[in-house]
Amino acid sequence: ILLITNIPDLEKTYKEFLNILNGKKVSIGFKTKIVYVDIKDCTSTGYTNDTGYNDSSTCQLEHTSGKIDYELDHVLYDGLIIIVNILNDKFVSIISNTYINSFVKAKKNIFLSINNVIGKNATKLLKSLNIYVHGNTNYVDDIFNNNNNNNNNISLIKNKSKELKNAFYTNKIIENTPIIKTYSQKKKLNILYKGTAHSILLKEKYYLEVLKCNKTCLLYNRTHEILNNEKKGLDLLLISSIQLENNLRLVFSSSSVIFSDFFFKINNDNKRIAIDLVYWYLNKSGIIRYNNFKLYKSSGTSERNSFCATDSDRNINTYENINTYENINNNHISKVKPKQKPCFYINNVIYVSIDFYELNYNYWIPYKKKDIQFELIHTNIIYRNFLNRYKNDNNPTYYKNFKLPNKHGVYKFQIYYLRKGYNILNLTYFITVRSLLHYDKNQKVESPNYPFYLYIYISLFFFFFLPWYYCLTIRTRNN
Repeated sequence: ILLITNIPDLEKTYKEFLNILNGKKVSIGFKTKIVYVDIKDCTSTGYTNDTGYNDSSTCQLEHTSGKIDYELDHVLYDGLIIIVNILNDKFVSIISNTYINSFVKAKKNIFLSINNVIGKNATKLLKSLNIYVHGNTNYVDDIFNNNNNNNNNISLIKNKSKELKNAFYTNKIIENTPIIKTYSQKKKLNILYKGTAHSILLKEKYYLEVLKCNKTCLLYNRTHEILNNEKKGLDLLLISSIQLENNLRLVFSSSSVIFSDFFFKINNDNKRIAIDLVYWYLNKSGIIRYNNFKLYKSSGTSERNSFCATDSDRNINTYENINTYENINNNHISKVKPKQKPCFYINNVIYVSIDFYELNYNYWIPYKKKDIQFELIHTNIIYRNFLNRYKNDNNPTYYKNFKLPNKHGVYKFQIYYLRKGYNILNLTYFITVRSLLHYDKNQKVESPNYPFYLYIYISLFFFFFLPWYYCLTIRTRNN
């Protein structure tokens, strides 16, 4: 993992967070390369952050080297983490937009954590990632919320500690997703927060509101005046996660100090949410795979194991059993054996079954939800329905019986599953549906198809009967 920062002594002030990445606290075990970007004349060794987030600290940034995209190739790393105090134009001139986009195009996850944004280029960089931060030295605070009982006397600490000025607690954490594992505990996580807020410029299905502000939260400028024209309350996002169609994961926090040792020591819930976020960022949670996909005629129809003799001539790729699963990094098909494709006819009843698994702390367990749908598509969607589950909780198999249409053609069976917090599953399987023909071998004629065969035989009968009758009539006249 490549970690880029402009915070001096990050290895001291964010030691616990780095231990999470390196696997010293939890079983993750990624090596982290830390790159300090142009930090000069640093004399501070601890947590330093002034109230207005201005750029007048003892550690100044100076652009003395070129862009780093040539020095640190994205191919060498599995992910990118950027933790900065202030994201400004000087930092963006070193960390170019194309360099970050190289991780996006390579489907490598990104973790961004900043305290504030200053400058047009910095704002443009975040907008390219579909993020809008209420920056320019703005900050969010919740001075009206006094309902948090378990807050370690934050009002008293604020008066004594400069670092905790404008800090507040919030417990508006996302539910029913694999991102926050500790949410299922009886005690709700209460996060100590200090920083600004942001919004996501995407459709709702592509991002998750991991941590939101309380109802009484407001945005303030550097002179501590309320910004009435900006969003407020629950509309202010503090931590969010984005997952695009290519399963790229992006975690964004509009505060970096909440992951520091200083905040971890005061509030242990900050450390818990950091562990869950890192797990999800590193694809250790929220991963679904599928296996043992089977599709064949239901036992109630005739000739379940019949095959089309013309499939090989049509150069159609056929499989006995598609054993496909979603890997951590990519999809691949294993144990595929070429075989003749089953022959399906109109109005056949089809049985489909598939196993789903979920990654849970390095173990694959059966995935148990009731919202997985399948589609049968011709030109338009023929119908859509939910897959069924067995009552046994340890059984990962989903199944469904469905009837093919009464029109021949090539149909696409598709399962496109997008659930927030999980990777996107996309399974497609093409079904060739034929009309019953009289020259098909080894086909028992079903009762609904008798009119077709009756028409064939009547046509053959009259084909011979009419000439014979005509000849008979002519002969009778002559006589």
